[in-house]
Amino acid sequence: MIGKFLWSAGWRTLAVGALIASPFWYFNQSSDWDGDEVIARGDTAIAGKPALLVVALMQPERFESAFFENFLDKLFTQVIPWPINVLAGADRGVVLIDPTQPYMTQRFVPQQLVDLAGRTADVDGVAWMEKFRRGELRWEPPSATVPHDPGVFVYPGRKQGMRFPAVKTSLKAKHLYYNRLPGGILPHYRQTRDMAEGAIAEARRRHPALIGGAVADAFDPAQKEAAVYRLLDAGADTLILASAQPMYSSFEELDGSFVGIHQTVEKWRKRNGMKPIKLVIPPYMASQKAFDALTVDHLAAVTPQATAPGQSAMAIMSVHGLPPSQVKSDSWTGRVAEVEARLRPQLAAVLRAKGYSDVEVRAGSEGFADPLEDPKNEIVSVRELWAEARRKGHRVAIAIPVDFLAENTDNLFAHAAIMFEGFPGYTTYQGPPANVDWQRPYVRRWEFGATSVIYGGSPGGATVPRQSLALADAISTLFR
Repeated sequence: MIGKFLWSAGWRTLAVGALIASPFWYFNQSSDWDGDEVIARGDTAIAGKPALLVVALMQPERFESAFFENFLDKLFTQVIPWPINVLAGADRGVVLIDPTQPYMTQRFVPQQLVDLAGRTADVDGVAWMEKFRRGELRWEPPSATVPHDPGVFVYPGRKQGMRFPAVKTSLKAKHLYYNRLPGGILPHYRQTRDMAEGAIAEARRRHPALIGGAVADAFDPAQKEAAVYRLLDAGADTLILASAQPMYSSFEELDGSFVGIHQTVEKWRKRNGMKPIKLVIPPYMASQKAFDALTVDHLAAVTPQATAPGQSAMAIMSVHGLPPSQVKSDSWTGRVAEVEARLRPQLAAVLRAKGYSDVEVRAGSEGFADPLEDPKNEIVSVRELWAEARRKGHRVAIAIPVDFLAENTDNLFAHAAIMFEGFPGYTTYQGPPANVDWQRPYVRRWEFGATSVIYGGSPGGATVPRQSLALADAISTLFR
């Protein structure tokens, strides 16, 4: 009898456990297609008529909340598991910010309050400031896990119709990033699209077999679907999937935007008699010699000549970075290591050519390596390397990003706030000067005693044709 009872209790426990776990399994299933596995198989043979699709992460030229909404949707569907994503992404009400002082970290008395649409009053005509005076707004403090995060006010009296993190991120981007750009214009979209379109044009010039090419925004599902349908409707049998990012990552492409492409292809096939379509992924852009030459020339352009014999220098290859929890599992890590190993002697040669006798080349992360996001200090940061260079007495310490080809809100603002915190004359989320020339590297420089600390920025718009050639070279390997 006891044995029967235990068996029954165990069965009930399993049944209840299965009932509880089943929705977790259902909502957190991974895709049946994985870009890392496609690359590992090594099958890059083109079958039938090929077409080329370049997926590009392109931040809008002027502020558009849709971009940041799509970005947050990607995080909440791809990274954060159910049901945590539902809870963390809940609509908490109308999110408000004071545009005259948007970077506030403690509750304060605002001078003005606006919502995401820029309205100063609610739909009932009552001004947000009046609702503040009535005590109807709640102060939402900064996130404990996001560096330099501002607090916001929330009106909980009605829903906004968007995830709270998406609205807050959009308000932050609008008031702390775009509003601090000259003319409110960011060069990332235009330079990235020009680069991707140039690569497609060059690839089609070299390889007439390509029946078409398209660029699609990585964060715009409708744009990706339209591009896929256009190429497949034109008769493509093989779809070449490339990225405008220098290095593939599991998060961005291989388990991210490329998975959406595969799903769209499958939807198209169901409407077209299950016609076989092959997906092929070429080598990443940063694996090419043309990319090496671009990086070498970039460092040479932003490195000052030595002013005396015996001076030493440090070059830092800076990368966007990944959270410590993802570094080991994302295939991006291995690609970054390959690029760094290949570039290290070439960048050392640049420093020696500039007259420095004692040189070292290091690599560090711009983001995810600060004490808040990396409390165990598992990742070496650019900021830490600059501090080390100063301790060693290097004459110069120059960081150049190797996975940012155009200026964006990360290296201009979010990462800058981490890297430059406390630097003389720098204020958090400080914007570039009015006369900044986006065709050239936007270089920032500080003097710390005997050491010049330099951030070399992206290569600049003038190098877009060279970037296109590097991506075209990667694509061309499929046709050899």
